[in-house]
Amino acid sequence: MPLLSRGDRPAPPLRPERWLLDETLALRGELIRIVLAAVVAGVLIVVQARLLAEACHRLVIDRAQLPAIIPLAAVVALLAVGRAILAFFVERRSTAVAGRVKEQVRSRLFRRLQLLGPAGLAGEETGPLVEAVTAGVEGLEPYIARFLPQAVLAALLPPIALLAVMPAEWRGGLVLLFSAPFIPLLMVLIGRGSESLNRRQWGILARMSGHLLDLVQGLPDLRLFGAARREAEAVARVSAAYRQGTMAVLRVAFLSAFTLEFFATVGTAVVAVIIGFRLLGGGHSLVDGLFVLLLGPEFYLPLRTLGLSYHARMQGVAAAERIAPLLAIPPAAAEEGMRTLLPGAPTVRFEGVTFRYRGERGGVSEIDLELPAGSMTALVGESGTGKTTLVRLLTGLARPEAGRITVNGIDLAECDPAAWRAALALVPQQSFFCTGSIRDNLLLGRPDADDTAIGCALAAASAADFVQRLPAGLDTQLGDRGAGLSGGELRRLALARAFLRDASLVILDEPTAGLDPDSERLVGKALERLARGRTVLVISHREETIRLAGRVAVLAGGQLERIATPAEFLAEVGGA
Repeated sequence: MPLLSRGDRPAPPLRPERWLLDETLALRGELIRIVLAAVVAGVLIVVQARLLAEACHRLVIDRAQLPAIIPLAAVVALLAVGRAILAFFVERRSTAVAGRVKEQVRSRLFRRLQLLGPAGLAGEETGPLVEAVTAGVEGLEPYIARFLPQAVLAALLPPIALLAVMPAEWRGGLVLLFSAPFIPLLMVLIGRGSESLNRRQWGILARMSGHLLDLVQGLPDLRLFGAARREAEAVARVSAAYRQGTMAVLRVAFLSAFTLEFFATVGTAVVAVIIGFRLLGGGHSLVDGLFVLLLGPEFYLPLRTLGLSYHARMQGVAAAERIAPLLAIPPAAAEEGMRTLLPGAPTVRFEGVTFRYRGERGGVSEIDLELPAGSMTALVGESGTGKTTLVRLLTGLARPEAGRITVNGIDLAECDPAAWRAALALVPQQSFFCTGSIRDNLLLGRPDADDTAIGCALAAASAADFVQRLPAGLDTQLGDRGAGLSGGELRRLALARAFLRDASLVILDEPTAGLDPDSERLVGKALERLARGRTVLVISHREETIRLAGRVAVLAGGQLERIATPAEFLAEVGGA
């Protein structure tokens, strides 16, 4: 799926791995300590191999007594302990560095998504975004904690071992030197094939996550229509396909490991044969021969481990391919230098506004509409004519593709976003209510309001009476989505929240839809009070609500068909 749906966004970075390396190198001080510890551990390997070879030589050739070997054995044991401590340090610090990089990337990603807002992410699907922030960021850890340290070790430790082997047995050193390049070469060749498989698996996982999120959100409807089992079976099929694809990636990884082990084993065997013939011919001492044989496996070990961790690289790069473009999306212009609005009810104009959703379906085209200051405008039209799209454009949740929206003559794109949001109050058809008290939900729009202001807002919204009748009053606990109150009561609480916010522009979406006559009457009175001194845009098909408006804007097919008075519009509808 394409990541950036707008032509004005930059192309994704060409090298996500370069971005990932830059993020890691920001902690270069910690990385230098890790590399130094790994190099010291490599030197200890060489010293330990030499001491072991010396001890064996004394026992076998010099026939030394056991007490004479104990000091060497003690030193070898201490070196083994030192290597273990250094390995623990490298592992622990590598994981710590990976954790810090993850924390920084996730924090930047959250901040960037917040700066972009819904408008900057128009066309993005929720599931892949959630997958990028969660599993995507977590996928960076194997690359940083396993692959990068092993890549450094593979670059440093084999040369150290080779420098120690060459003076003792140059023939065996040449075998190691010429066989070593085959291991990374095969790793790259096999890795290229598995990278495409891994990238495909990441795409499948992102789509599956989005689909699963949609299913969870729509579970009540699925159960109502008896489709839950069918969708569960579909998820099971997709999961099985994902499992099979993952196994294919693992098969390639196992093949790579087998190939690397084969070449390392063959190289070690050839060195052993050369050492054996040299010992038989008397051209070699046992101490030098054992020393080279002990270092042979240690020479190949970093290269083999790098091959085994190559899957971690693919996983990290696949995650970076998703995260880096998100961080590269430019946020909206900084708030510094942006124009602020004068207090009071604003005049809003849509001037040739056009917006289309992905696939050219839905949206609006060349809308010219004015919302006079202090007026109430009713927006009517059949479903799919663009009413919700105009609301999204006005609230800044989407940006026009053509044309502009002005507020008191100022282009909305030039307005301070924070100031514009502070001047808005949105009452959707299904208002958001979280688990908590009524007071907590009312304070979402104005956290500093006191009980006096809350009481005035409740009274203005015709909600004071029913709140006072509740056992705990404002401290009454609501469930998820306002569970515990009726639809009409929740609608009036939403209006009370708009009163409490004291915004100069109020947008309402079907404020009286689905209400009984008494609730509709109370909400209607609250709307009249809310409209005083404010600019109001209300989406409604209810006759009583339309009568409250000063003008009616009729949409059809994504275009503004006409402007009429409520009486004219209702007469036309009644005549039809």
